[in-house]
Amino acid sequence: MGYSLWLVPPTNSKIISSLISTIKSFNCSFAPHVTIVSKIPLSTSIDEIKASLTAYFNEHSLPEVHIKSLHTGSEFFKRIFLRCQRTDSLISLARFSKQIFANNNDNIDQWVEDYDPHISLIYAEEKDCNDQELISQIDRLALIEKTWQGGKIQLVDTSGKLSEWKTVLDFDIPNSTSS
Repeated sequence: MGYSLWLVPPTNSKIISSLISTIKSFNCSFAPHVTIVSKIPLSTSIDEIKASLTAYFNEHSLPEVHIKSLHTGSEFFKRIFLRCQRTDSLISLARFSKQIFANNNDNIDQWVEDYDPHISLIYAEEKDCNDQELISQIDRLALIEKTWQGGKIQLVDTSGKLSEWKTVLDFDIPNSTSS
């Protein structure tokens, strides 16, 4: 699969605490995040990614994340998730990242149109879950209608099994905030 680029809430925010608590309650151990882009070739230089992110954030506004609603899906990575608003700043970062890091401009407009920013709360196969039972455990007030700006970008090697995923870059976005 290659690298994935994740947007993680600011470290000192209430939302990250709520997300971590919810994810851990489902016996999962991944960092709460919005996937910006995946399938970045492992041959891509981590130093070049860091330099490109620095240049990007010197010229662009902080990515804004607005958590809108709770959903279930049939995909392993979108079993139970929080859908996020498609803010201009988030879409801009996703477009930039797809073009620069995933080396793919083919159908970029269609990819951007299909981009579905979300925060997964559990990774699981549909047959392994009782959705309603799991959803009943979620404190919606702590998660829905929450926002943050900026945070941290993590570059994660997602080429192996889930248990083997490893963060290879932590990039703090300057001037990050949450509410």
